[in-house]
Amino acid sequence: MKIVSNSSPLIFFSAIGLLDLLADFGDISIPKAVYEEVTKNNLKGSNEVKHADWIKVMEVEDHESVAFSSALDAGGAQAIALAIKQNADLILLDDLAGRRAATAYGIEVIGTLGLLKVMYQKGRIENMKNVMDKLQKHGFWMSTELYNKMLKD
Repeated sequence: MKIVSNSSPLIFFSAIGLLDLLADFGDISIPKAVYEEVTKNNLKGSNEVKHADWIKVMEVEDHESVAFSSALDAGGAQAIALAIKQNADLILLDDLAGRRAATAYGIEVIGTLGLLKVMYQKGRIENMKNVMDKLQKHGFWMSTELYNKMLKD
């Protein structure tokens, strides 16, 4: 499975110690802008992403992402452009504007919480509540309603 990721799933999965679980999904590519966004400013997960040899960093030309650049940051715009260019099966995105743009181009989208749900269903996560609590401690915002829905599902 070909997968492209934006920065937030990488950052949050690294922060909660589950980045390596993403390798189970398939070949993961990220545009250079996402790599720089995660690693340049010593964000949570920067060392993990730097050393994850299963994440492929790809070049995306400016003209390829220009259609998305007005509504998204450079990483999001390049991630969508890369997903289109690679005919990716899936893009990992949390940003609502990015999700809408990717969906408009026919790209299947899943975010951090969706990935957690899939991993839980596959038995790769034992205690969803602990993982959700860790996510929130690391700055992942979700409504109380969504938190409860995730635990209920």
